[in-house]
Amino acid sequence: MIINYSKRDDERKRDTRLDERNSLLCIFVTTFLIRFNLFSVKKRNQLIIPVFIPHEGCPYRCAFCNQSKITGVNQQSDEIVVGQTIQSYLDVFDSESLPEKREVAFYGGSFTGLPEERQKRLLHAVQPSIHSGEVHSIRVSTHSLLVSSNKISLLKENNVKTVELGIQSTNDRVLQAVGRPCDFETVKSAVDSIRKNGLRLGLQLMPGLPEDDENIFMKSVQDVIGLTPDFVRIYPTLVIKNTELYEMYKLEKYLPWKLNRMVRLVKDALIAFQKENIPVIRVGLHADPSMLENLVDGPYHPAFRYLVDSLIARGKMFDLLDQLQKIPQTLTFKVPSREVSLYLGHKKDNIHAIQNRYGINNVLIQQIGDQEDLQLVA
Repeated sequence: MIINYSKRDDERKRDTRLDERNSLLCIFVTTFLIRFNLFSVKKRNQLIIPVFIPHEGCPYRCAFCNQSKITGVNQQSDEIVVGQTIQSYLDVFDSESLPEKREVAFYGGSFTGLPEERQKRLLHAVQPSIHSGEVHSIRVSTHSLLVSSNKISLLKENNVKTVELGIQSTNDRVLQAVGRPCDFETVKSAVDSIRKNGLRLGLQLMPGLPEDDENIFMKSVQDVIGLTPDFVRIYPTLVIKNTELYEMYKLEKYLPWKLNRMVRLVKDALIAFQKENIPVIRVGLHADPSMLENLVDGPYHPAFRYLVDSLIARGKMFDLLDQLQKIPQTLTFKVPSREVSLYLGHKKDNIHAIQNRYGINNVLIQQIGDQEDLQLVA
């Protein structure tokens, strides 16, 4: 199948209501799938069952954080809640559609900062589901200050297979500005404890914090690459109600980044991680109704990852065009069928960018089902 886009066609169709309806439908479906974790299930054949413990165990309240507003969870999870949550997620699937890998994840707090007895109660509440084969493992998120060999050993004894550390930044000035002091040596020590126990390691970063900029964040990216995590999450900084960052925002002491600036920076980060074969499994917060209700400002988009991946695709198209000695008025890109939307761009932004930069009238997109890489036919 070949898709032809010309300047003349674009002018005729730009304002059609059909495009607007399709865009709204796409955003709605994407939001729905992400909200209920079904998108990740389909793509990775893995089910993550989240159990939220908002702010529990945290050594301090970070300026950007209000887990109750972000997740919509205000009650403390106990053994009963854990069991009910597991069952509610499993009940969505029949035996044929049940994902092969199923994991319970304790999010929203610093798990290893909880009193040991509470850690045990929460972990033990998952064990019956593990013994029955309904769930295979557990993951937890925590703070580097709260990691030790003994704490990690307790997790390992209770079927925890993955530990995620919220690093946010490796720059001391940035961390001090958000009330999250933690030097990089502490992070490296925590990583070492996790690795020595044979657990998988995930690291989380937050671009756009106070005192942050592109150079500082990319240094954090390089520091994280040096730690060789199994995966990374990137959460662009947003202003949420009832946080210290919100107070700074109201006093004009903090200015959120614009969407385009953040997309460009995260694009550079993803390219850096891709070169090192480190998966970035999440970009941007889940589109939870509570988060959306309490979102004040910042570079939020319901399809933020798509915008980033589309910009990466544009760069690949530019690279191929820059190799041509002469630019024709009509050219064809052969793209994998599953990535057509990435190469087109949001509202055909990539097509517009090519036409404007190179003065090309007609850009053809040819879908090739079994093709892995982008090809240019000029």
